[in-house]
Amino acid sequence: MAARENQGYLVAVIILVILLLCLGLSTFLADAGRRQSAESLKTAQDKLAASEAVLESYRAKSNVLEALVGDFGPSVAEVDAEIQTIKQTSAKPSLSAATKDTVNGILQKVEEINEVYKKDMSGAAEVAGGAAGDAQTWRSRIQTLTSLVDRKNKDNKTAVERSKNDEKEAAQKVKQAQDLLALKTKAMDDLATQLKDEKKRSLEKETQLKGELAEAIKSSENVNNDYKDYRAKKDSEISSIKNQLADVTSENEKMKIKINGYEREVFDRPDGQIVKVASRLKSVFINIGSEDGLPQNETFSIYDQDVINFDKGKHKAKIEVTRIYPYRAEARITEEDPTNPILSGDHVLTATWDPGNKVKFAVAGAFHLDGDIYDDRDKLIKMIERNGGEVVATHDDEGTITGKIDASVRYIVIGKPPTLAEDAGEGLMRNSSAIVAAMRTLEAEAKKNTVEPIDLPKLLNRMGVRAKPKTTIIQSGNIPLPTKSPRDSDR
Repeated sequence: MAARENQGYLVAVIILVILLLCLGLSTFLADAGRRQSAESLKTAQDKLAASEAVLESYRAKSNVLEALVGDFGPSVAEVDAEIQTIKQTSAKPSLSAATKDTVNGILQKVEEINEVYKKDMSGAAEVAGGAAGDAQTWRSRIQTLTSLVDRKNKDNKTAVERSKNDEKEAAQKVKQAQDLLALKTKAMDDLATQLKDEKKRSLEKETQLKGELAEAIKSSENVNNDYKDYRAKKDSEISSIKNQLADVTSENEKMKIKINGYEREVFDRPDGQIVKVASRLKSVFINIGSEDGLPQNETFSIYDQDVINFDKGKHKAKIEVTRIYPYRAEARITEEDPTNPILSGDHVLTATWDPGNKVKFAVAGAFHLDGDIYDDRDKLIKMIERNGGEVVATHDDEGTITGKIDASVRYIVIGKPPTLAEDAGEGLMRNSSAIVAAMRTLEAEAKKNTVEPIDLPKLLNRMGVRAKPKTTIIQSGNIPLPTKSPRDSDR
């Protein structure tokens, strides 16, 4: 009986132990599940924070792109704030290293896009109808360039139409000369027919009136003599018409050359404009550059934007090109009146250069640039060439002409004709009479080819240069004046 009771206690103990084990196991499993759920929740929260950070970075990147492209809402002024937002997101301590790398990658891409934008806008300047500098977007920049191209195409179209009108007028002159020649030729053919009929009648009369043969022969000889005189007269008229036709044809060819030149640049129109003034740096920006064929160190005169007649107007300042870009150039201010400063929109002009074309010159006579008694013709030629012009015809101190004037020459610069009395009084060694003859020859060729004459003051005014006042050298004692110009040693 006691053994059975012990056995019952043992079974009860075993069952209790089993129950305790089950309870401990269930408690362990429940705690492990709770810890796993907590870890899953934290992981999900971290992923949510990372996604929100990446999403915020992409939102800022989208705003930057919309601002730089333009017309989508955000402005260019908000770009820096959006970049700062991405930087702040990347600096959050709660983000993982991988998330920070992703955000930093977005930040780097946005900064690269911003640098490309700044580089594209670095050459932008104020133009009509467009924003300036940092205020521009890619879309507004394209619109501005499109407007400039349309304006240039309109100017080119106007020049082409003017050229066509000139060619039409020249063709009408040629047609009139041809019609006149045709009328003269027809008149001569009619006279030849009349002469043939007259000969026939003379022969018939000779056959019928043999008794009057001598008189008929005499009459025939008279007719032949009259015909010869008439034929000589008509030959002279035909020769004159042919000469006139040749002159008209030559003039037409010269007009075509002039027209081709005017298609490149309208006469007496400014070469460009001031688009920006940096007063503190003593520099300006102009709207012409290497694509227009602008040479380095080109000198321009500045005229007020309301000036129309540049020949009579006086330049207000002078600039020299120092740096050239494709469609603009920077120049330093070499001469300026403080009471009349340079402003945006002022005209720039030089007589020795046209956009995309060198202006051709002829030089004739004696010139004085530095106020002494010596001829500065060679110095003037170098000045023209240094300013982008090209001297294609001139003469030396012996009156020998070099080069040739044709219809492509724009100006002939006419100086003072030297005299023998002046040479003797100033001790100069040159052939004044030959130089005067050379001047007449060059002026005649210029007039024949419709080349515009221009004097030294007008040329210097267009180039922004002023001649020095004349210096009188007084001979004292027994010291003789020099007999050769110092320009021979390249003054």
